[in-house]
Amino acid sequence: MRLIYTDDGSISAYNDAYNDYYHDKKGALIESIYKHIIPAFNIINKSHIRILDICFGLGYNSFLSLVFAKKSNIKVDVYSVEIDLSLLKELHNFPYPKIISNYLEIDRIFDCINNDKIFVDSNSSLNVFRGDALYFMNTLDSGFFDIVYQDAFSPSKNQLLWNEKHFLSLYRILGDRGAVTTYSSAKKVRDIARFCGFGIFDMKFANFKNGTLCTKGIYDIKDLDAYVFLDASNYVETNFLENVNFYLTKYQVFNANVCYL
Repeated sequence: MRLIYTDDGSISAYNDAYNDYYHDKKGALIESIYKHIIPAFNIINKSHIRILDICFGLGYNSFLSLVFAKKSNIKVDVYSVEIDLSLLKELHNFPYPKIISNYLEIDRIFDCINNDKIFVDSNSSLNVFRGDALYFMNTLDSGFFDIVYQDAFSPSKNQLLWNEKHFLSLYRILGDRGAVTTYSSAKKVRDIARFCGFGIFDMKFANFKNGTLCTKGIYDIKDLDAYVFLDASNYVETNFLENVNFYLTKYQVFNANVCYL
């Protein structure tokens, strides 16, 4: 694992096997927050939320979901999958941002992950399946999840986790009102997701590549009135973590615009 310093000050990595980066070089932290955490938790407003994170990678999405649960006093169960077992062992010493390391017991989490145990906190849990994502997907119950973070390596590097069969599986495991968030804005990916039954929304950011929001049971654009994409500094102050404000204001990734396609 080769560490990569991203523009927002957080650290990502490069995967030699897939010849791909784990995050946008603009910022590992702000990509996770803006393309996954904020849209997902704005849309799915429940006291108990089940999340599938595909794939675990460096853990940013899963960990930030646990942090959000801790700060928002909601119950969150995160399920994830990772085939690279050596990566999971190396991450014990990964230099996570303080927004993660100050709020989570990282050592205890990885002790659980690397010993096939479920990490359980007062209001959240994390269960990481160590193995093949396609096999894992076939074991999941229909309608079980509220949110899926579709965050596999890019379609050109890992086609099996972006094809029609995969998106049909995502649609199956989501409940009646659910959402898939992804960093990809590729037309082919959006066309596949739409064909599989998803409503497709384009997420536009001021200084960041577009992302995509795929919804199940949420198709009327009027519903977007309930999905408050606040100015980042205000969002962090009232709903998230004050000390992440530096990352968001420094790069002015404000006011994500969502457009139904």
